Amino acid sequence: MKTNRNLYYSLIVFLAGFFFFSCEDYLDKSIEADMTEDQIFSTFPTFQGFVEKMYYDIIDFTITGNTCPDFNWGDDVVMSMNRRIHEGDYRYIAEGSSQTPYTYHFDQTVRGNRVIGTFALPNGVWNNGWMGIRDANIALSKLDMLVNPTAEERALLEGQAYFFRGYLHWAIMKQWGGIPYIDQVFSATDELKVPQLSFYECAEKVLADLEKAAELLPVDWDLTVVGQATLAKNRGRLTKGMALSFIAEVNLWCGSPLVHGVMTGNYTYNTEYCKKAAEAAWKVIELADQGVYTMQPWETYSDLIKRPDISEPGAVKEVIFKAPFQGRYARYICLQWVLPHLGGEQFMNTPTQNQVERFEMKATGLPIEDPESGFNPANPWVGRDPRFDFSIVKDKDRIVLNRNDAVAFAQFYIGGRDKVASAGTKTGFTTKKFTFTGWNSVDNQWGGNMFICLPIIRLAEIYLFYAEAVNEAYNPDGKHPEANLTAIDALNIVRNRAQMPVVHPKFTGSKELFRERVRNERSVELFMEAKRRDDLRRWYVAHETKYKDLYACDFPEDHSYFENRLIKSIVFDLRHYWFPFPNAQVLYYKDWKQNPGW
Repeated sequence: MKTNRNLYYSLIVFLAGFFFFSCEDYLDKSIEADMTEDQIFSTFPTFQGFVEKMYYDIIDFTITGNTCPDFNWGDDVVMSMNRRIHEGDYRYIAEGSSQTPYTYHFDQTVRGNRVIGTFALPNGVWNNGWMGIRDANIALSKLDMLVNPTAEERALLEGQAYFFRGYLHWAIMKQWGGIPYIDQVFSATDELKVPQLSFYECAEKVLADLEKAAELLPVDWDLTVVGQATLAKNRGRLTKGMALSFIAEVNLWCGSPLVHGVMTGNYTYNTEYCKKAAEAAWKVIELADQGVYTMQPWETYSDLIKRPDISEPGAVKEVIFKAPFQGRYARYICLQWVLPHLGGEQFMNTPTQNQVERFEMKATGLPIEDPESGFNPANPWVGRDPRFDFSIVKDKDRIVLNRNDAVAFAQFYIGGRDKVASAGTKTGFTTKKFTFTGWNSVDNQWGGNMFICLPIIRLAEIYLFYAEAVNEAYNPDGKHPEANLTAIDALNIVRNRAQMPVVHPKFTGSKELFRERVRNERSVELFMEAKRRDDLRRWYVAHETKYKDLYACDFPEDHSYFENRLIKSIVFDLRHYWFPFPNAQVLYYKDWKQNPGW
């Protein structure tokens, strides 16, 4: 059957809007209510239109219903609005509330992620996840309705559906643990009492779906016959590399001390899963070696996150997977990182002294606590990892481009204009990772043409996945049997891009020593990319005091001394490793067990 493949672009908008109902409506309203099944599922363009709305279930942490994403919940940031995470009030978040404007990504009660003007309804892990899973199962159940599809058309539809079913289960599992795995379409009259699986049981089903997706999806849609109709406009569509990247992540979680401990009582790495993680990560690295992915040059590193013009941020070959770009104005997203006297929010998210101390010394590549590092405590911000200056605004840095008076420079010292707990930095620092210096109300360069994005997985993280997995399975100087990179080599690729020296030999003699450098590298390279809290969880260290106590750095205007000050301690007990399930869910049937401690 000859079809117009451009048609599915117009269908995306119509079909996506049609299918975004509440959960109750979604179960009660049949597909035939407005369009017949034959109209939707008989041709590739219309079927693809149905599939494409699942892209809007990808969790995008740069979206909220107002101006503050607040997506960094580890020990790297003192939060302003989403404080209930640090206060340990997960029940409030899981149950949701009209008084919870800053926890959308977990308590959203309707399917979200629809742009309204300059803002957007955020997507929620729980609700978007389950509804997207239903869509994926519908798609898989309707494949035989296609009339004379090519093998490629069927494979593309099937591969996307398998990917989304696996990925959306995984998004829920990462926060809640073992859940039922839904692989069928329920009607409104069915009794929805599917057995709850253990983490490993559920993860194996996720991996099976992602592996099917990896077999079916292309390396690049531009190289497919179908993709020729939208040539050079296929970025973001699901690929083999995306599926392999999540296979690596799922296996690394399964091999983590947290999950291995939950399943066996032994809170150490499971090396068999680490081997599988290394294998999947290596397959992605092989794609990079073929030119499919590329590490972004240091000179244009900021393009991973932000753009000072109308170009799409993250539209580079390092970014493997991210949410669909919706053109959200940077001004309305970055206010939480701009000082109030420059037009930002009264309450700011500010980097902790804990995080500042993780940036090593550039000349030696050693952590600042090492006596041979060259760190000068009397001049602590000089000579650090280049990612420090890329990410952190420190005292007396320029914060306005077109002025040379006091307004143009940060005043983070005791008594300074910007060291006000209620309307400025709480820690002695702010961040510029998601902003440019001119994005403020004085320079006024933050209009409707500048955007930011948050990659979900990028190539640098794949190298870090590989380094971590290989270290645990084969030691620092080992490598996966099919690979030509050691764990040390992979870590150095990330470091070298940032103009840092290779990891010092004193840390490569044992997996325990190298493990800490891999973990530190993740904290620096992926700073403020919504990774830190989940990393601390999977490493099973989030309950330790040193990861709960958040520090500021106090100093006078002349920098004659620097003193760390405890700001607050995160409330994180053993029960906080997992979110509580909504009470209505666990009360629905006895076989769905609440997470421990809730």
